[in-house]
Amino acid sequence: MGAVATLTATEPLRPASATEPPPAPSADRRRFTVAVVVGLAAVSLPYLWVLWDFWNGTPNALRPVPPGFFYDLQARAMLHGHLYVPNGSLGIEGFFHGGREFTYFGIFPSLLRMPVLLATGRLDGRLTAPSMLLSWVVTGVFTSMLLWRLRLMIRGRAVLGRAEAASYGLFVAVVGGGSVIIYLASSPFVYNEDFAWSVALTTASLFSLLGVLERPSWSRVLAAGTLILLANLNRTPTGYACVIGAGLTALWFWLGRGGPEQRRWVVPMLGVAAVPFVAGCAVTYGKFGLPVGLPMADQVWAHVNAHRRQFLAANGGKAFSFGFLPSTVVAYLQPLGIRFTDVFPFVTTPTAPAASYAGAVLDQTYPTGSIPPTMPLLFLLSCWGVVSTFRPRPPGRLAAARILLVAAAAGAAGVLLWGYIANRYMSDFMPFLIMAGGIGLIDVWRRLAGRGPRPRRLVLASLVLLSAYGLFANVAIAVEPSPQMTQAQLKEFVTVQSSFTKSALESTVRHGTTLPYWAPKGELFIAGNCSGLYYSTGQTYKDVPGQQLMHWTWVPIQQGPGIAHTIDVTFNTDQRYLTHPVPILTFGGASLYLRQSPLGNMEVQVVNEGADSLPFPLPTGGAFPVFVHHGYQFQVVTDPNMNAITVWQDGHKVMGHYLAGQGAAHVLVTPASAGRAPVVVRDVTPYDPHLVNLCRSLLRGM
Repeated sequence: MGAVATLTATEPLRPASATEPPPAPSADRRRFTVAVVVGLAAVSLPYLWVLWDFWNGTPNALRPVPPGFFYDLQARAMLHGHLYVPNGSLGIEGFFHGGREFTYFGIFPSLLRMPVLLATGRLDGRLTAPSMLLSWVVTGVFTSMLLWRLRLMIRGRAVLGRAEAASYGLFVAVVGGGSVIIYLASSPFVYNEDFAWSVALTTASLFSLLGVLERPSWSRVLAAGTLILLANLNRTPTGYACVIGAGLTALWFWLGRGGPEQRRWVVPMLGVAAVPFVAGCAVTYGKFGLPVGLPMADQVWAHVNAHRRQFLAANGGKAFSFGFLPSTVVAYLQPLGIRFTDVFPFVTTPTAPAASYAGAVLDQTYPTGSIPPTMPLLFLLSCWGVVSTFRPRPPGRLAAARILLVAAAAGAAGVLLWGYIANRYMSDFMPFLIMAGGIGLIDVWRRLAGRGPRPRRLVLASLVLLSAYGLFANVAIAVEPSPQMTQAQLKEFVTVQSSFTKSALESTVRHGTTLPYWAPKGELFIAGNCSGLYYSTGQTYKDVPGQQLMHWTWVPIQQGPGIAHTIDVTFNTDQRYLTHPVPILTFGGASLYLRQSPLGNMEVQVVNEGADSLPFPLPTGGAFPVFVHHGYQFQVVTDPNMNAITVWQDGHKVMGHYLAGQGAAHVLVTPASAGRAPVVVRDVTPYDPHLVNLCRSLLRGM
């Protein structure tokens, strides 16, 4: 009752036809369009560099970051008329129901892929970056359209000045490049693609619902229903928020807030809420046998990780709880969730994972920034926008936006109740920040109407400063190292650090014989006489024993001779006749084999690694079909400092596992006298005279 009272606190609006403002002058529309296009174009440069290049030196519009194939697998399954994927193909992320494996990710990104996958199979696992770029464009376009629609509702035909237009360009630029959205681009894998489309589709749905509230028509209702359906087919929490928005819109009309004659839109808007919700429930039921929620105990991760089982047991088998609020509110909304340093890039997220409060048992937490210090412009304008919207007599027709702010806030509520804290989860706040921030910005200029040029210039200067800081901070956070970066990217990053801030960087370097299991984010470690140089991500793996034994907190920048090997393998016979495993490398008493997988393909397997009892990570991986006389290339890293073996197959990581001992590694090359052996193994490791040059440079400076 309290929510309904809040929504109906003002005098009823007159019929939309009587209050609809006349069209804004075309000059104002052109000025607005130029401003937002320039703003979006300006931040496209850092966004594309983060998405495509990211220290590689050569732009790659198809840059893959594993895992990048979940949506492709689901799309191919849908092309065959079902939702299950090959068993074992999703690793720890898979859910098993009825003997079949399913992904918990929505089907919308898979729908986008289906036309491409019908035409070619060459792009499997490489479509995430293009999909995220498309979502970024959609976000920018609908943010701009939402701003314009809000301005018409709040200010009507008020003349749009240059300073005000410029501020809208700044706002769109901050959304596209000065927010968590650019952080998502730093790792184009399925987890971030999910959030990128969530922001885009939720913002688009809010725009469409605002249009229905402004001037209902069948075309606007249909557009709202379509966008809300897509939002529900992508990500559940924000999809449900859009459903709530549609339901509240129906309530708005039923209460006569749009005028008595607009009550005829109650039933259509109930349909807009119901159809997407039912469609989402149908997909969930088809996967897991229940209409709402996830059977967390059925995920592979729950079977191989003891802490996940403890987490579920402590929270009644659910991943959502109000008991998480103290931890999540502090993580995402505290004023100090950022770190300033004298080492390039000068701004980072905190150095340690987010903490747990009030006795909450959380699933996983990572070093996570918070909204106020990383996105101050959006945060401050949103606070202003909320006050403006919920004041007793809001300007213009702004009262209608109240219900949509409630819906957008509901989308963020899902993250606050989820027992998992990560930087990318701030994305679910973005639709609320976009809408509330846009209202705040428009109201600022409404209050400046009729004032002299000095206060307008001061406001614009303040907006420029906050925008510049937000752009700098979020680009800096996006470019800092993560576990998804390649060694080439890491080396380039630390080289740039050394070039700009060498003395400050050297103060972060530790030297020793044994890697610790954890260190603050940004710390460098030199093992021995440069047998390896490593960067700490600040992530902790104390709840994942196998990954902690493998020192996963650290990502290798450079590794000494004998650690990395490049191996070419050619099959001269059909894999059906390879009934015995084929050894390709040894490391002390351990061996790396190629063997037939349970799915009938070939896969890699490490045996005698010294940790047979570890349930995770698995000692096998990378199932691939074999084509006779076709060459396959493997990169195998046996790192005694990390106690780990990592295998890439044709550029894709296929296995990482614990490996005891000091080696050295030996490739089991097929003798020339073997003739046409069934499997030919060659060591093609390139000679690199600069293998540890960066490490030695840092060691000399200590």
